[in-house]
Amino acid sequence: MRKLFSEPADNPDLRPTFLSMAALMMLLLPTLLLAMSPQKLTGLPLSVPGPSEKLPPMPSGPIEQLNLELKASDIILTAQIRSTDVRASAGDTETKQWSIKSASDLVPILRRLKSLDPDRTRLRLLPAAESTTADVVYWMDIVRSDESGELFRNVVVDGQ
Repeated sequence: MRKLFSEPADNPDLRPTFLSMAALMMLLLPTLLLAMSPQKLTGLPLSVPGPSEKLPPMPSGPIEQLNLELKASDIILTAQIRSTDVRASAGDTETKQWSIKSASDLVPILRRLKSLDPDRTRLRLLPAAESTTADVVYWMDIVRSDESGELFRNVVVDGQ
């Protein structure tokens, strides 16, 4: 007569186990991805002044600084514009730079910047060391006004 359980058992087949794990992942992974929200929540710091405190001053305009740099080979207009992103903190600026070849190229850009910040009247002029007085006065006249009206009437001449 034959004995029960006399032979050692072979290693069990792992394929059904792996197949059931794969099926479970095929069900759970899409469910998990659909249940999660792809939106990112952002918190903005908000502070309210107390009853005895004054409100902070309003910013003067979107343009923080406007420089026209006269170099020997070309003219560079640099504008530091406040970042308009809601997540940007106070003082964050974007720097935009234009390389100008002539006055006719400069005036449309200045007109666009003036339309962005109509209250701004100051422009900083940085002449090169070899610039003549006539060159400085010419560029000062260009940035003050054009045929459409006033641009930046307060021109500050600054050394480099």
